[in-house]
Amino acid sequence: MTTTEPSPRPRLAMRRGAMDKIETPFGGDLLQRAAVADRLTRYIDRLPDGAVIALDAPWGEGKTWFGRHWEASLKARGHQVGWIDAFQQDYAEDAFLLLSSAVLRLCTEHDSRTGQLKHRAGAVLRALLPVGTKALINLAGRAIGTTDLADNVKEAMEAASDKGAEAASDWIKGRLDQWEEEQQTVEHFREALTAFTEAAFTATGKPVVILIDELDRCRPAFAVGLIERIKHFFDVPKLIFVLLMNRDQLEKAIRGVYGGETDAAAYLGKFLHLSLCLPKDRTRTEFNEQSGVYAFVRSMLTQVGVTDHVFLNTFSVCASVFDLSLRDIERGCTLFALSEHQIPQLSAYLIALKLKRPELFARLADPGQSGIEAHTACKAFLRAEVDTLTRQLGQPVSSRYQVPFPGSYLFALSLIHTLVAGSSDMDDADPAKRDDHVYKELGQLPGPLSALMRVWRGLDLDVR
Repeated sequence: MTTTEPSPRPRLAMRRGAMDKIETPFGGDLLQRAAVADRLTRYIDRLPDGAVIALDAPWGEGKTWFGRHWEASLKARGHQVGWIDAFQQDYAEDAFLLLSSAVLRLCTEHDSRTGQLKHRAGAVLRALLPVGTKALINLAGRAIGTTDLADNVKEAMEAASDKGAEAASDWIKGRLDQWEEEQQTVEHFREALTAFTEAAFTATGKPVVILIDELDRCRPAFAVGLIERIKHFFDVPKLIFVLLMNRDQLEKAIRGVYGGETDAAAYLGKFLHLSLCLPKDRTRTEFNEQSGVYAFVRSMLTQVGVTDHVFLNTFSVCASVFDLSLRDIERGCTLFALSEHQIPQLSAYLIALKLKRPELFARLADPGQSGIEAHTACKAFLRAEVDTLTRQLGQPVSSRYQVPFPGSYLFALSLIHTLVAGSSDMDDADPAKRDDHVYKELGQLPGPLSALMRVWRGLDLDVR
């Protein structure tokens, strides 16, 4: 008798529309980020000497959405704005090529400064990438054990090894002779770039802005090289660079290039005039139509055709409590749409747990000690959140059963874990009181533990 392997569960993904053609800046701004953009716009308009600004947020927090809408807003106000997707173009030999191309795209062909800027940029690029330089860079990379080399490592090494030490000596002498000329080349480029930015400012009264997205996802050497190129070649008046990035990841890239002992935060700080975190709404005390998280969850549920108000309310709570990213919220709504809408109060909690703590979610089904430890950890986490909410509300209670929503909801969830993990709390030890609270807060839920595991099994899908 032959058996067939069960087919793997399908991966699910939300479709995202292109954001390079925005008609209404900050249309559908559920998190009130237009106000942030307005403050930033007023700030950069007062920077005559140029600047490099970092907007920091974790992956999945809407950096690209914010950047694209701010780009559209800046253009509507008369700014000349360039956009660079660094990750899409990190195959380039040198980041200078991306940066200069972004500026040149803003130049008009009939402007005499355009030809001059192209000529100067080309001269700098030739100085940065002569054949001999690439050969020595690749040889040095092999010597120190790095794998982040140019594409033509083999050819460069062969060319260098053919001539040996004599070729290297001649190259060094030639480079010394060319040093002064290259310094002048760089200075001429910066003069041409300054002429362009000053002319743009004269015409519009506003600085030129270049937004750079996905920098933290690039090859480490390319990402670090890009911010260094900005400092060394593009630090001119009336030119603003905005880096949309995950600072933690970029600091890891710096340590990957310069060594684990490098003070990456201090090194990165040398290149930035301002670094700020993109604000997010994660209130734990108010969940209503004015809450940014609530509005975003409602929007995502509408997209997948779900109108379950219980899930909307409870998943908004869980998204804040578990500090889900916007991308995680999107995935969570998709997962609920595919889970046959089982017991929405439990689905909301387990979906958030699966997205934020997948290893803990997986262990809940373990009948052994690992499962007990997982239930204990979940209970402790939920109780800590109830205590936090009580302090934030400024309403001390004599019993945990009296905490208002959303604390009452979180406490009821913790009581379900108590059935497995056990409890040393006197209130929890009273089965009638405990079961009545779960019954009331989770919608007359019969058999809470079996219901929890039934919902758990319905969420065994890989959502990406």
